[in-house]
Amino acid sequence: MDFDSDQPQRGNSNKREIELLTIRNLMKHESGRDFMWRCLQQACIFSNMCDKDPMVHTHRAGAREQGLWLDREIKEAAPESYLIMLKEHF
Repeated sequence: MDFDSDQPQRGNSNKREIELLTIRNLMKHESGRDFMWRCLQQACIFSNMCDKDPMVHTHRAGAREQGLWLDREIKEAAPESYLIMLKEHF
């Protein structure tokens, strides 16, 4: 039986849990939710990313891709806090 082959997978699982815990801890506090909100705003998540200048549009599209990733991470880690964040800013 090869016990070593399972070790990297457990390490990845622990790393992921730490990432999710970090987001949960940040989202517990109003200042953390405010920071995450600003990050999502900078990434054009809640606004139009289109621009007639193709370079600006391309830049915003890349930022939005990162913002969508962060949005998914927050929703997975702290869905209740995500809703609180939305209520605080809308």
